[in-house]
Amino acid sequence: MQWFYDASVFITMPLFVGGFVVVSCAIVLALRPVVRRVVDDPEQWDRVLEHVIGTFGVFFGILLALVAVSVYENFAEARQATLDEASEIGALYRATGGMPDEVGIPMRMTLDEYVHTVIFQDFPAQRRDIVPTTSTAQLDQFEDLLQSFEPQTPQDEAEFVQVIGVFDEFVEARRARVDVTTLALPPLFWVVIWVGAAVNAVLIGFIYVRRLGLHLLMAGLLALFIGLVIFVTADMDHPYAGSISVGPGAFERLLEQTLE
Repeated sequence: MQWFYDASVFITMPLFVGGFVVVSCAIVLALRPVVRRVVDDPEQWDRVLEHVIGTFGVFFGILLALVAVSVYENFAEARQATLDEASEIGALYRATGGMPDEVGIPMRMTLDEYVHTVIFQDFPAQRRDIVPTTSTAQLDQFEDLLQSFEPQTPQDEAEFVQVIGVFDEFVEARRARVDVTTLALPPLFWVVIWVGAAVNAVLIGFIYVRRLGLHLLMAGLLALFIGLVIFVTADMDHPYAGSISVGPGAFERLLEQTLE
């Protein structure tokens, strides 16, 4: 499915939603002759079918809503993790300003290199659902610089303690960003969604409608809306991939405003 997230939304959305509508209309065309042969009392048939569609619609609608909310929460978590990490890096960069130059300057250079690595290597990897590891080198380098420092004065000790505290928060924020790389709905949820969409199309095809154009219009409009909901849900399912995704904007702004 990587092609789905790499392609432009102006290509994937029309193909996805349009295909959804075409398949739904095809199901209607396939079932209309069957319904006309087996139904001898259209009013009773539609009355019973109304209860079936109503009951199914409630459960299917609840499922789509819960899935959409869950996917959006995952997306919001990934976005917040990115913002938190960028904020902690900025705080850490400023905190190193009170350290002696022989340690503070290499620390700030390491942070600058780290941010560039995150932007140009981590995020492209996360876009492919690959947990990034490249920026770990700069993280270890910064930690080595921190451990090699020996405070000589009470002021150095205070600055050192402050930097350690901010560094710990930065590490936690980074871990949160990395951990949500592979965050996605379980495949079983998608199986249930697609089965539900297929059942919905079949139930709409079972409706006894005399005019073919009206029947296709009903099926097409419903399929259009359901297709859009599923498309947006699928596009957001991987927080760092797709047209609706978390990008490195927070780190780019950090470079412009703080590090450079």
